[in-house]
Amino acid sequence: MSGGRHHAKRAFAWLSAATVLFAGAAGAAEVTPADLNAAVRSLGFLASLQNRSSILIGVIYNGADPASRAQAQRAAADLSRLAGPGSATVSALPVAAQDLGAQRFDAVYLMSLPPELSRGVGDYVRRQSVVSVSSDPQCLDVQTCVVMVQARSSMSVVLDTALAKAVGAKFSTVFTMLVKRK
Repeated sequence: MSGGRHHAKRAFAWLSAATVLFAGAAGAAEVTPADLNAAVRSLGFLASLQNRSSILIGVIYNGADPASRAQAQRAAADLSRLAGPGSATVSALPVAAQDLGAQRFDAVYLMSLPPELSRGVGDYVRRQSVVSVSSDPQCLDVQTCVVMVQARSSMSVVLDTALAKAVGAKFSTVFTMLVKRK
């Protein structure tokens, strides 16, 4: 099977299965294991993560909010149990948005953040040229996530094409054809 048809078949199967498997609804701000799984699956279409044996994901949270920290710790633990693109091992590290500096990650997962922290995170994403993923739709409004993916009652994947271009993210053509673009 040709590479393009293989990617198309994999993408269609993933989106179809995700709609069925992730049918459980969750609260708007709560990050579910299904959201995290869908995020890692989306990263599998990112050219820079192909053929990697391991990837490091930073889980960015509001350090002033203990509930956000606890949720980020759970998300990091859940992410670290998932297989990455091409069965790469995934390691995840929670990092407070207020503490972001020059840390290097292969990708970042953004928890819900207040607007005053979102600006700094958006600057970090652009400066580090790192792909950011979130299940919080507000990340699209404040331009902090390259991909917003929710696996709730149905699958929702939105690609911010301007931010993707700004960070140099190259996704497979099949992925860009199948997702909604902003």
